[in-house]
Amino acid sequence: TSDDIDTCLLEFQGQCLEHSSAVLVSILTGWAEKSEVLAVVEKVHKFLPEAIIVGSSTSGEIWCGTMSEHRTVVHFMVFSTTRLKAHAIDFATTSSEGVSSILTACHAQEEPVGIELLIASNGMRTYDFIARLKEVPSKISIFGGIAGSTDGAEPYVFAGGKFLREGAVAIIFAGSDLTVQVTASQGWLPLGPWFCITEMKAENVIVKLDNQPAHQVYQRYLDISREELERENSLFPLLLERHGQRLLRLPVSATDEGALVMSADCRPGERVRLTYGDPSEILDACHAMHKKIGEFGPQAILLFNCVTRRFFLHGLTIQELLPFQNVAPCAGFYTGGEIARMDDGETSLLNMSLVSAAFREGDGEDLATRILPFSATTKTLTGTMKLMKHLTHFIAEVSKELEEKNDQLAELATTDRLTRLYNRGEIESIVQKTLDDYRKEKFPLSAIMMDLDNFKKVNDVFGHDMGDQVLKWAGEVLRKSIRRSDAAGRWGGEEFFIILPGASLEIAKDVAERIRQGLACEFTLPDGKRITASFGVAEFSDSSSYIDFYRLLDANLYRAKQTGKNRVCSGE
Repeated sequence: TSDDIDTCLLEFQGQCLEHSSAVLVSILTGWAEKSEVLAVVEKVHKFLPEAIIVGSSTSGEIWCGTMSEHRTVVHFMVFSTTRLKAHAIDFATTSSEGVSSILTACHAQEEPVGIELLIASNGMRTYDFIARLKEVPSKISIFGGIAGSTDGAEPYVFAGGKFLREGAVAIIFAGSDLTVQVTASQGWLPLGPWFCITEMKAENVIVKLDNQPAHQVYQRYLDISREELERENSLFPLLLERHGQRLLRLPVSATDEGALVMSADCRPGERVRLTYGDPSEILDACHAMHKKIGEFGPQAILLFNCVTRRFFLHGLTIQELLPFQNVAPCAGFYTGGEIARMDDGETSLLNMSLVSAAFREGDGEDLATRILPFSATTKTLTGTMKLMKHLTHFIAEVSKELEEKNDQLAELATTDRLTRLYNRGEIESIVQKTLDDYRKEKFPLSAIMMDLDNFKKVNDVFGHDMGDQVLKWAGEVLRKSIRRSDAAGRWGGEEFFIILPGASLEIAKDVAERIRQGLACEFTLPDGKRITASFGVAEFSDSSSYIDFYRLLDANLYRAKQTGKNRVCSGE
């Protein structure tokens, strides 16, 4: 109410530093009416005419380590040396120039340190806008959230008197004394197999996974119908990895054709996997996040929390949030998507995550000592959540066992039992793929065919057990003699094939010679003789086919056998 705002401003006046370089006032609210919001902005502006005033609609407000709803939180950040600039970017007219305006503002500011983003949109314009943030110097921290809403109202953001339903507000923090630490945590665990995105209709619409209607994954594995996705939030987001970062993507609906409409962008060819929420894992991740922030020693913390996490944790939200208030005063809101620039310099739109931005002017040494320890009771689970903890632990253990079994089966399907090299089918597949890559990229490519000399005699004289030992030894020598980018397989019997991407004929001859010498070392037959082998080497050329290449290798190997064995022949 108007009286509440007056009380809030008077309380702030009593606590405000006498001398400050800048004041940031953030208004976080569930109010739907533009007139109500702008009335509050005007009142704050009259009281603090020099302050930067920004804000966002929310799906719930965070203050003092608690969650509230249908309220307005006004939080003040008062800086001693930091400078601030706020920019309102209207996507309807300047979305393509939005990042350019931020870059210009950063260049105009001395020592820009961080950028807070409040965005009212979650479509193509937002994805393009966030993708272009890679142009912002990597030393600048980026964080923020997508505006939320209550009761189905249209989200909005504002800066000063500018009120945007399709746009962004960027607050630039600058100053040599300021440090901003951005941290993110999740807590969702993988479930089931990987799927490949094989068709998309838009940046956030997955049409097919593994060439099947995308929604079939949810119908088959979780028995979630299209109507259920439309009616309620799914607590089973998709996991993908991009630039080394784990990202979660939440389906918000499914089309009649079975396409999944996601709450953030995905890309064709990316692999995705179902995940499930583990309350214990979520709180553990918060614990680690709290500890990291505590060691940083902040003076203030902003939190941007996914609204679906709030629905999932329900009564545990205070256990997730309160520890941050024990570190430093914190405020924030529940979002429709979280924004964070991570360690790799990439700015990502996140789902199902908690993002924090911790602020500190100075070195913070005196602040770290006042941090309260993370309370053991923070992880107390009761009722449904305790049951869920045990069920999720069961799922995790069963999934782990199944993954291990699947890995073993995959290895059996592609690996030769004796030598632990690739089997014939797998090495043929690798050779064919490597030749296809060669035709596209034109890198040097050579191969080696190797045949153990007099192997039939080893079996006849010393028995098949000794023959098996010789094959195992040969496999060990091959593994030690090639690079990780090379591939070696048992072609059949005592014959082996090695493919060497990026290797010229001369390099391949050197590798073959290294293998030839390695075979003669250490391992000795019962009669005192050493193991030897013959080698055919060839380099692939543009005019060759797969059959031509194989025939050339085979001919060179035959020549090595016919000219005395235990040698390398390349047809030269």
